[in-house]
Amino acid sequence: MRSSAEKKLVSLKRRIEGIQLLMIAYVTGERTPTQPAEYQELYYQLDVDLEDAGYPNPNQHRSLEAFWSFCKLKEMGTYADRRTYVRELYADVLLDIERTLRRAPDPVYWKRANERLTDELTPVRRQWLKAKNFIYSNPPDFENSIKESINSIESVLKVLTGSSKSTLGQLLKQVKIDRDIQRLLSQAYGLVSNKAFVRHGATQPEDIDKEEAKFFLEFAAVSIIYLKSKLKGNT
Repeated sequence: MRSSAEKKLVSLKRRIEGIQLLMIAYVTGERTPTQPAEYQELYYQLDVDLEDAGYPNPNQHRSLEAFWSFCKLKEMGTYADRRTYVRELYADVLLDIERTLRRAPDPVYWKRANERLTDELTPVRRQWLKAKNFIYSNPPDFENSIKESINSIESVLKVLTGSSKSTLGQLLKQVKIDRDIQRLLSQAYGLVSNKAFVRHGATQPEDIDKEEAKFFLEFAAVSIIYLKSKLKGNT
């Protein structure tokens, strides 16, 4: 029997699938007069439900008309292009919901870090979800998981310092944190930067597996929790 939390996730999954059907119908020649109103009602409810479940809302199209304009702007000339875009839009959230419903455990500190990504840090949640999903997707992508883990730390610091164009190394020089932790973060950034796949594209296979990806994910989680606490207080 499913728990109440699992039932909420099942309901959330159905609403996501419902809004995807509306989006696809509207831009593939199956429009009806009621779709725009149905979409807006579902969109705003889904926005609240995703936030409550700890997920980012990947859909920035607040109306079907806005979505149609986006398709034209991006030159999505075929029905297949538009269907693919809509499927990929919610792919990370749906993958994680499926994992949770299979009762696959989360990495130890991932959820705690995600809970810190609120208010101005909410946009980082999408990047943070990708860091985890790259490990557990089929096939897994450990290299990109590590990249997103370290980039999540960088994104958090960019938001908290208001320095959107600085690198992690530059940002660490701006914040008042323990010097040993500062060095540790800088060394981790340097270590990952030296791996060809992270910054410049690999020319040789890297000896990276699930354990390395999980290590960097947990390291990033602890770092996010620490930085949010030190720079914004225990909020």
